[in-house]
Amino acid sequence: MSVVPLFSHDDHRGEIVERWGTKAWTQSSSWWKQLDAIGRDAFLAEGVALKVEYLDAKDAALAVTDSTVVALVLRHRNWITQGWGGIEPTADQFIGLGNMYVADERFARHYGGIEGARYVRDAIVAWVAATPQSSATSRLSSKGTTS
Repeated sequence: MSVVPLFSHDDHRGEIVERWGTKAWTQSSSWWKQLDAIGRDAFLAEGVALKVEYLDAKDAALAVTDSTVVALVLRHRNWITQGWGGIEPTADQFIGLGNMYVADERFARHYGGIEGARYVRDAIVAWVAATPQSSATSRLSSKGTTS
């Protein structure tokens, strides 16, 4: 059974192209279409797990610098990298996504509302601030190694 049976990757094409360009859409779409049902469900399940674990961390009043939250941010970044067809977000892109989670009610709702979205954004910002620029902005090669 699919984690999110009504999810259609193509539903977001226009918005992705408008925000990040055709190349971003092409890479993400190509990656998504090459996944089988198990791969798609695994990706969607990780997104759900991240949401639940962020909310649990927020509800437990864990600082965004707590090692548990830092591990979530790293998983989140890896999850985004997968969705971007193997391209890691730069520090600015990652922070931009965090800001979008707060500014866009659809994303805020995904993270339990504005407070949850702020917590995720603040965790991302804290991680970027604590991470050497080379680590926060590196790109993955097609073989998945850091350059």
